[in-house]
Amino acid sequence: MLKKLIASITTAIFSILMGVLPMHTALAASNNNTIQDTKRAAQYFEDELNFKTNPYGVKSMLDGKVKNVTIVDVRAAKDYAEGHIPGAINVPYEKYNSFNGDETEFPGLRKDGFNYVYCYELLCNLGQKAGKKFAAAGYPVKEIVGGFAAWKEKDYPIDRS
Repeated sequence: MLKKLIASITTAIFSILMGVLPMHTALAASNNNTIQDTKRAAQYFEDELNFKTNPYGVKSMLDGKVKNVTIVDVRAAKDYAEGHIPGAINVPYEKYNSFNGDETEFPGLRKDGFNYVYCYELLCNLGQKAGKKFAAAGYPVKEIVGGFAAWKEKDYPIDRS
C-alpha cells in the first residue's frame, strides 16, 4: 500500500515538473527573456486584418460602405441554392476538385478588387483552401471568418434564389 502511495506521489511530482520545466526552459532560452516577440505579433495581426474579414465587414460592403468586392461561396452548389449571402457567386468546391487541382482561372472572380471567400462554418477549411488557390492564381482574397454559419447567426439577409 505504501509503495503504491509513493509511486503515485512520484508520478504526480514528475508530471508537475514536466509541465513547468518546458515553460521555464523556453523563457530562459529566449535571448531577452521577453514573453512575446511583439514585432512578430504586430505582423501577425496586420496579416489577420489583410487576409480576413467577418460578417460585419461583409454587411458593410453590402450596405455600400466598401467597393470592389466579389463575395464567393465555395460550398456545394446544392447548399448555395438553398441560401447564400446576397450577391455571392458560387464557385463550388466539387467542381474544382476541392481546390486541389491545376485550375488557374475562376469565372466571376476579380483581379481588380477583393474576393471575399466563405464556406460552411468556422472550422471548415474549404474557404482557406480556396483562398490559397485563388491568391496563387493572382486573385486578391479575404476569408470570411465563420463562414455561412456566422452570417446566419447574425440574422443578416439570406438570398434563396
